Amino acid sequence: MKNQKLLSPETIERVRRDNCFDFLRYLFAFSLILVHFCTLTETEQFWVISGQTRVKAFFTITGFLVVYSFLRHDNLRTYVSKRIRRIMPAYVTVVLLCAVAGICFTPVGPIDYITDTQTWHYLAANLTMLNFLEPSLPGLFPGHYEEAVNGSLWSMKFEMLFYALIPIIIWLMCRYGKLTVLIAVFAVYVTYRVTFDYLEDHHPEVALYGAINHASFNTMIYFFSGMVQILYFDTFCRHVRIIFPAAVALLLLLHVANLYVLNYIEPLLFSALLIGVAYYCRPLNFLQHHDNISYGLYLYHYPIIQVLILAGVHRYNIWLTFALTLAITIVLAALSWRYIEKPILRKQ
Repeated sequence: MKNQKLLSPETIERVRRDNCFDFLRYLFAFSLILVHFCTLTETEQFWVISGQTRVKAFFTITGFLVVYSFLRHDNLRTYVSKRIRRIMPAYVTVVLLCAVAGICFTPVGPIDYITDTQTWHYLAANLTMLNFLEPSLPGLFPGHYEEAVNGSLWSMKFEMLFYALIPIIIWLMCRYGKLTVLIAVFAVYVTYRVTFDYLEDHHPEVALYGAINHASFNTMIYFFSGMVQILYFDTFCRHVRIIFPAAVALLLLLHVANLYVLNYIEPLLFSALLIGVAYYCRPLNFLQHHDNISYGLYLYHYPIIQVLILAGVHRYNIWLTFALTLAITIVLAALSWRYIEKPILRKQ
């Protein structure tokens, strides 16, 4: 069995203990709302957690928990079913709602809106998570900082890609050993970074090098870093008094001195810091046994901000706009959890 090879009973027991992943999910979900709010309203950032940090944290937590879930159940069919039921119903709902609600906010007539090929391109692209192919709907949000209906959804294709890779990676680990596979993954990552850092620095006129250098693999490595933490969770817990402060110190050193070599191990340092906080900051565990609507917060906030900007509320009062953004997003996220996500998750 895979879990017997890669997860010991001690690891399974340790992962189950109290943690503050729910608190962290809310923290980074609200951070994302704040970052997007400031960006779209062209307001000065007033929050310390950047959008980039939020993406790193989200992918790290996903890598840790989803790999753990897969190894515990040791069943591909169950794994696929659970991932689809967790992600797709709410995702499909928000895409369809935005397309339907667009009729109320676009200056384009209803018939023209429905028959416009852009509407159908939007639905096809977003329902298949290829959002970049058509992020906008006819007549919506012209002149906004971003015309995309829901710019948050770009990360979903990477999440689904990682879900698809997990069974393959676990199979390789069972065949060749987890350390061998992880070293291979990070060797590819470092080679990738060194190559395209060099090309981007020495050929700035070639935009393609920069685009590739900041593309998906730099995002996916945080999934793998979360995977490292779960696969070596026993070791992490035994040596946390050394690993955690060392990770903090090296991340601070990277921030202050910008040591080039530390960039390549930053994903591992970041994941060690995050998992350490999740399991050793016990006062933050108070949300653990409550329903979590952070996925809905992620899905709904962006179009809400766009609609409020379209209505001109931000020109009247920026704080009122922010308060409305939070209130409406929380209500929609709660409704999504209550009537869409939770009932479907309960079905076997």
